[in-house]
Amino acid sequence: MEPVRIKPEWAKSKEEVWKEIFEPLMVQEGEQGKMKTPVKRLPFWSYAAILLVLLSLTIHLYTVTEEAVRGEHVEIRLPDNSTVTLNAGSKLSYKPLEWLILRRATLEGEACFEVKPGSRFGVQSGSKRVHVLGTTFNVYARPEKYCVTCLDGQVEVSIGKEIATLTPGMQAVWRGEVLEVGKEAVFTRTAGWMQGKFEFAETPLSEVIAEIERQYDIHVMPGYKQDYLYTGNFSKTERPEGVLEIIGKPFGITFNILDR
Repeated sequence: MEPVRIKPEWAKSKEEVWKEIFEPLMVQEGEQGKMKTPVKRLPFWSYAAILLVLLSLTIHLYTVTEEAVRGEHVEIRLPDNSTVTLNAGSKLSYKPLEWLILRRATLEGEACFEVKPGSRFGVQSGSKRVHVLGTTFNVYARPEKYCVTCLDGQVEVSIGKEIATLTPGMQAVWRGEVLEVGKEAVFTRTAGWMQGKFEFAETPLSEVIAEIERQYDIHVMPGYKQDYLYTGNFSKTERPEGVLEIIGKPFGITFNILDR
């Protein structure tokens, strides 16, 4: 007998047969055992909202800090062309990107402000605040004392529930829990420092020495009595040794400068 031969009805290679018949079956089986997580796309307004939030945070958080180190004065021009002169050992912070909406600065130390007329302008030092619209005023905000002097225009000082309105020549001094207002502020005692002139009237000797240390960037040997009150003046043009000699003479004190 001759061998029986069956001729296939198609002429395809085994690779082609595999791809057509068996490979799709394996893909289907794999898809049945695997659950795909659908990808959700956020609408356009969601992306816009996220960008807006990020932009708002950037505008609010971006802060510029200017500092006058010991021994120098620094003049600052704010975004609205208001000017601030920082006394030695002072620091001013503000947010330039939101300045057109909110004119507000934070002060540590002493500064004289010349504010351009416009929206409400605020200066904050801890819980103490000053508000004006357009005026010139001096703020002394140091740990031992807080004092605001109105040089031109009108100034509102608020500390907790205490509020005082100042006109030119008036001064507000915070003493513990009381805001005292005086009507005859002397310019050389409040803003004379911008011209290198310093005048004191019954000022604790410790405050006077602290001011001299800031202006000349020196450290004075401690050990003198802190309860002395000093009345007098000096100019920054004088040498610190000479200033200390003049101040100490009425009290019988010799001040020594530590190595710089």
